[in-house]
Amino acid sequence: MITITNGILTAEISETGAQLSRLATASNEYLWDGNPDIWPKHAPVLFPFVGRLPNQEYQFRGKTYGPMPIHGFVPTSRFILESHEGSACTMLLVVTPDIRSLYPFDFEFRVRYELEDTTLKVRYLVTNKGESAMFYGMGSHPGFNVPMKDGLRFEDYYVEFPDAGDVVRRTFTDDCHDSGVDIPFPLDGKRLHLRHDLFDKDAICLGNTGNTVTIKTDKDSRSVTVCYPDTPWCAIWHKVKMEVPFLCIEPWFSLPGHPGMNDIEKRDDFFRLESGKSNCHRLYITINGDTSL
Repeated sequence: MITITNGILTAEISETGAQLSRLATASNEYLWDGNPDIWPKHAPVLFPFVGRLPNQEYQFRGKTYGPMPIHGFVPTSRFILESHEGSACTMLLVVTPDIRSLYPFDFEFRVRYELEDTTLKVRYLVTNKGESAMFYGMGSHPGFNVPMKDGLRFEDYYVEFPDAGDVVRRTFTDDCHDSGVDIPFPLDGKRLHLRHDLFDKDAICLGNTGNTVTIKTDKDSRSVTVCYPDTPWCAIWHKVKMEVPFLCIEPWFSLPGHPGMNDIEKRDDFFRLESGKSNCHRLYITINGDTSL
């Protein structure tokens, strides 16, 4: 486990999946603790797929690859610590033969965490080391404690999208695959009030939300803001059909698999990265209103 701190926030990052495993101030824990009886994760990094693929398979240039686990291979892959500067660290994926059998591209994948004041800055850097274009999807999946204060309830909180437009919900099939269909999803003054039964049919995937969301309540000063620049989708999730004390904010750069569209070269939600080029994707998590700071 790698620890970084700036005297205000402390973060811990696991070598498995380069997963953020703790985010805390001196007196408050903000990241879900990974209770194995409920959801044994904290904040998986999703790459090179988000969600499920039909039959756990995909095609590339006439060849079928799989079985691809949900959210790709990165959440269970081993990273090495490439650099550590006290308040920042960079993790590098070690590409194994098993990964190469699942994903036929020569690439480097780095995850950098950096603390600045009350914000954790996360950068995902994908570099194509091969001689032809590579194709990938990705996303983030951090889970936060809700409620954030003893004595409050999950239902006391809401998520607020201050820059939201005409929000739509991307619908999924019963197998949690992308249907390709959007439906209107009006908010209450840019807010979605939380209830456990919102997630009885899995994640709520929203578009046109802007690039910022805050988990907050009118009964406490503490809140968490997630900023996801250049990300078209923001999914919200907790464990299906359970009353659990956490909420995941999931900025998705791409969508789950679509039945009948398994060729990743033809997917319009995937990134095409040319030979020798790199892409940087960003995520910012800010702790607000913590009176211990």
